[in-house]
Amino acid sequence: MRFTQPSSARQLNRLRTLNLIATGEDLSRADVSRLLGLNKVSTGEIVDLLIAEGMVSESGTRTTAAGRRPVALELQKDHNMVMAIDVGTRNTAIALVNLAGEMLRFERFPTEKKPTPEHLAALIIQGTNKFLSRMKDPKAVTGMAVSINGTVEPATGTILQVPQWGWESVPLAYALSKHVPFPVIVENNVKSMVLGERWFANLEADTTCFYVNWGEHIGAAFLSKGTLLLQDCQFGHMPIGQSGRCHCGAFGCLETLAAGWALVEGYDGITSVKQLCTMAESDSAVAGDLLQAAEAMAHALIYAAAILRPQKVIVGGGISALPERYFVALREAFQRKAPPLVSSTTRIERTQLGDRAGILGTAAIGLDEFVFKRSLLEQLKHHQA
Repeated sequence: MRFTQPSSARQLNRLRTLNLIATGEDLSRADVSRLLGLNKVSTGEIVDLLIAEGMVSESGTRTTAAGRRPVALELQKDHNMVMAIDVGTRNTAIALVNLAGEMLRFERFPTEKKPTPEHLAALIIQGTNKFLSRMKDPKAVTGMAVSINGTVEPATGTILQVPQWGWESVPLAYALSKHVPFPVIVENNVKSMVLGERWFANLEADTTCFYVNWGEHIGAAFLSKGTLLLQDCQFGHMPIGQSGRCHCGAFGCLETLAAGWALVEGYDGITSVKQLCTMAESDSAVAGDLLQAAEAMAHALIYAAAILRPQKVIVGGGISALPERYFVALREAFQRKAPPLVSSTTRIERTQLGDRAGILGTAAIGLDEFVFKRSLLEQLKHHQA
């Protein structure tokens, strides 16, 4: 898109108007004109277009200090929807999400230990068709977003590598798009979780943030001024310990001390960190392992924070739900061992999205790509600044 062309300017102003109405409250046409710096004629044309598209409605009147009652604009949140597929190491979640980010339908099924691309794709298609068959208007779905713990080529939707499953060069978006009636995009799961924080947890665009997905495996991404500078980085494979063979083949990776797969290893009959936390209430040895994991994570975060200098570290993923004593231990270890200039300027907190971080992040990827293009607008804003 060449943004100097009038048609492109109109498209951008349409997106700006749509996003303002979606994120604002009780706005009139005059408010839109004033806030976006558009003349009233252009604003009226854009709003009329959005109404004709079914994206926006005029929802009545409101009272102002002057006594006049301009008509308020409202997003038609169920006009379009996206399918969100969060492929996790243990479970795969499918959700139908409207324009307001509300999950209208949600299902989850176990992910096989080492699924083949063909079988996983078949399960996704089956689940999607099940959702569509229950909808009054399946054509309201405008696209599908898939997130996965792997290296992804977003332009083609090709999964370049999922080491733990032995996947290489899997054209997942192409394969799925042949069986569903809408476009498909595929993204790395940590990138989607960061976007979820921006959309649904009020993470400011200007905040520098290091996001950690702490679960069965450990991934991370770095956000600066609304742009992901690092994504799918090998944070989980930083050498923190002295021993312990990692799935990657190296020794002493962070994952060998803190990843879900490593924590449950050696405990017969234990398959999840949640079970370990229950055991730790009465078993000091198990509690010691969890405290060691928290210390190892703090150690790795010190290295990352010293180099990247983020204002905030957000910890998401399944293990971010550790009982408070372990998260306190993580913070205290960070404060105790980090250089003062780092510890005094970096806050560590859990994601506000809890166990919905993955699926909401995937929904944000879909809404951003197929409807709002908010990331594009933010990039243009920073480019022009």
